[in-house]
Amino acid sequence: MKTYRRIYQWDQWLAKSLGSRLLEAERQFLPTLLSDFYGKQAVLIGVPHQQNLLKFSAIPRQVLVSPLIHKQRTIPFIEAEFSELPIASASIDLVLLPHTLEFIDNPRQLLSEACRIVKPEGYLIIFGFNPCSLWGLNKKWQKHPEIPWTGNFTYLSTLKKWLALAEFELVKHEKLLFRPPLQKESLYDKLKLLEWIGSHCWTPFGGVYMLMTKAKVIPLTPIRLHWEQGLSGVRMTVPRTNTRNI
Repeated sequence: MKTYRRIYQWDQWLAKSLGSRLLEAERQFLPTLLSDFYGKQAVLIGVPHQQNLLKFSAIPRQVLVSPLIHKQRTIPFIEAEFSELPIASASIDLVLLPHTLEFIDNPRQLLSEACRIVKPEGYLIIFGFNPCSLWGLNKKWQKHPEIPWTGNFTYLSTLKKWLALAEFELVKHEKLLFRPPLQKESLYDKLKLLEWIGSHCWTPFGGVYMLMTKAKVIPLTPIRLHWEQGLSGVRMTVPRTNTRNI
């Protein structure tokens, strides 16, 4: 119940001023990233306000998986808990996890489920809050934290280790949102220049990281049989052929 409440609060926060700016920044970031993706099935594991993040993908079949029911759907919807996804293994070409790992009790379980449903050579894209940023510092400064500052901000290095253990290889990782998380929209807009400066000078300190990974194809290694065991203690007798003419 606690996890469901946090996910609901996260969805509501995305409709507010700072949340909507975060969502818009990720929407603007994705078209270039998704332009070269092809396949049949794409799954977004998140909340209703994120349903348009796959809008610019060329993949025809797009589905939102979420425990939150919503009526204004722009893509097909599957109601499901994040702990166990009702999707066949190795069946999806692209899976998108936008901050979903940060608002559940067992993020590694969800990551394992997301990796399970990706096809060999399919892709998994993750957005997460960067602990080493102004957004991460703001989380530490909060005396009475609310969403999103109550989330588990996972270090990028930790996430890479989990994905490597799941046999996923890193394709690309980038940072975005170099402005501080200011609630006042006018002041936030005045600091737009920080996005350009940050992308050139403060790259490691972006408020959000994007991680693109690819499922490895594990080759089948043939097992060679070595017949080197001696036949000790066994005597073999070869019968002689009688060639004498009668």
